[in-house]
Amino acid sequence: MPYAPEATPLRKLPQIWTLAGVTYGLVIAVTIVSVVVYKHYWPTGNSAEVELEQRSARISVGEVWIPVYPGAIHQGMTSSTKDGVVEGDLQFTSTDAPAKLIAFYRARLRSDYKLLYTAVGTGGRIEAFGKRDKSVATLIFTATDAGCETTVHTRAALPKP
Repeated sequence: MPYAPEATPLRKLPQIWTLAGVTYGLVIAVTIVSVVVYKHYWPTGNSAEVELEQRSARISVGEVWIPVYPGAIHQGMTSSTKDGVVEGDLQFTSTDAPAKLIAFYRARLRSDYKLLYTAVGTGGRIEAFGKRDKSVATLIFTATDAGCETTVHTRAALPKP
């Protein structure tokens, strides 16, 4: 009788290797999708996109949100709470003239606050009164050799618990 080799069954891969292969494939797929989304949605330096992003930028001074002036350089900020009232101070500088900053803040604050503007020398002062006068922001613009220095002081009553 001729010799016939025994048929050996094919060895199955252990389940752990199948799981590892599927997991590795998913990691690669998620990485590719992430790169595509990043390239599609990340700002490319287009001034319209950067301008839109800047228009929505705000900073909390105490409990009051104030728009951030484009290109402003933050100098310092403090905040304190006493007897249910939060007070905050912010200083920043800009190379633009005070008139330009005043126009920016008058336009941006008009929709959320009642404004009182006072011209002071080459600068000015804006007092912004919030809803039901529970918050007040005072912005003082002072001309400097380099442009404008701005001081923001806010005062807001905390809601009663």
